[in-house]
Amino acid sequence: MLQLGGTPLSRPELPDNLEVYVDSLDEQGRVTYISGYFEFKKNQLRYAAIGMEGYGGPNIAATLPDETLLALRNLGLDDTALDELITSLQRKIMEGQAHIRLPANTPPEQGTAREQK
Repeated sequence: MLQLGGTPLSRPELPDNLEVYVDSLDEQGRVTYISGYFEFKKNQLRYAAIGMEGYGGPNIAATLPDETLLALRNLGLDDTALDELITSLQRKIMEGQAHIRLPANTPPEQGTAREQK
């Protein structure tokens, strides 16, 4: 358990109404470019993210395109709610709770072993 000055810290629960899907991964050394969509309040909305492998462990930084931000604002989300949604999106990817849905013809990543036929 994490502690700050002897006080235990808890992680907020991830929202039940947020499903995250990854439909593109592009590994470039210690950086992975990720894109996909998430389902929130019966809407499918796009996102992009960068996964970075660093000294402190892996990190995810997600961004939302303008169309997604506009749709979320139209659903009534303010800046605080948007920040919490992005944090939840990042956590779902980071903690392995995102659904991976890569196209069937996605080539193997560069630098990985390939089976020869």
